[in-house]
Amino acid sequence: MFGKTEKKNQSLPDVKITKMPDDFYAGTNPIIKFQTVEKVIKSPQIEKSILSSADKILLDKKTAMGAGNKLHPINLFANWKFLIVAGLGILIIGGSIIGFYYWWQYRKAMPVPQEPVQPVVTEPIVQSIVPEITSTSTAISEPIPTTIPVVSTEVKLDIPSSLLGNSIDTDQDDITDIAEGLFDTDPSVPDTDDDKFPDGHEVFYLYNPAGKEPMKLIDSGLVNVYANPAFLYKIFYPKSWVVGNVDINYKDVLFSTLSGENIEVRVMDMNPGETFNDWFSRNANNEQLADYLPFESVFKQAGFARKDNLVYFFPKGNQVFAVLYHTTDSSVVNYRIVIKMLARSFQFGNSTDLPIRPVEESSSSSVSL
Repeated sequence: MFGKTEKKNQSLPDVKITKMPDDFYAGTNPIIKFQTVEKVIKSPQIEKSILSSADKILLDKKTAMGAGNKLHPINLFANWKFLIVAGLGILIIGGSIIGFYYWWQYRKAMPVPQEPVQPVVTEPIVQSIVPEITSTSTAISEPIPTTIPVVSTEVKLDIPSSLLGNSIDTDQDDITDIAEGLFDTDPSVPDTDDDKFPDGHEVFYLYNPAGKEPMKLIDSGLVNVYANPAFLYKIFYPKSWVVGNVDINYKDVLFSTLSGENIEVRVMDMNPGETFNDWFSRNANNEQLADYLPFESVFKQAGFARKDNLVYFFPKGNQVFAVLYHTTDSSVVNYRIVIKMLARSFQFGNSTDLPIRPVEESSSSSVSL
């Protein structure tokens, strides 16, 4: 037929087609892994500060914490005035709280006041009392006379032994060698001032044994005067000795050396109507009145002296003034001349006038007074 093309069946050649595997396309659900690449970024170099030291200090102050704010805690705790005020405030507040607490506790502990109970007044019951009839004669008992024995509280006298000897006296002037220094005398010369009177003799009459001219011992500066304020007696003692008041009433006074030897002046009372002999037998134990001789001081104060010149008694009124020498454990006496001087200077008056020395005494005589 014209114009009609007739299709012819063409057969394709047999071609074997092979499918690409899924793994070639990374599978059906491919897992994509990216490689991590670290990148290091270097910081730019900080340029060195161009500020001066003073500017930097100002900058630090302005940029410091609390700068410009006085009420900032850092500034407050750095201010000592604030700390003092704050401390006082805390003390006041704390004290007020504590005081209020104790006041409140005290107020709660106070008893509750109660109304006073009115006493019940009852009429007294009147009873007839029949008085007992007693005898009008009453026995009056007279007071029973009682006597209070007088008990002496005074300590017995410590009287030295009469067997004590003297220490060495080289020049035999009645002043031992150890006592020569008290009077500035020469232990090898019996008459230091060469006035024809032995040194011990001059001390006994209260004159200066070392003075070239007649001079009172009290004016030599070698002795002092002790005045008892309670019993008003006076007495001389070496200036290097120590005075000690044993009794608070000034009844017992000690004049002591540095070695321990001392001279005691003690005031003792006599009983009313008692004589000196009675007092002596009562207080001077183991002593014989026959061993005592009448004695008189330079100032005419009468008394009694034991023959060895270690014990003196001066009775006056109802009192006895005892002058006693006390040694240490030694059996010798170093300052017998001193107790002689004390006893010879004993007085109750104020006079310092001395009698003239006996001119019949010679320098060659060894006087033991």
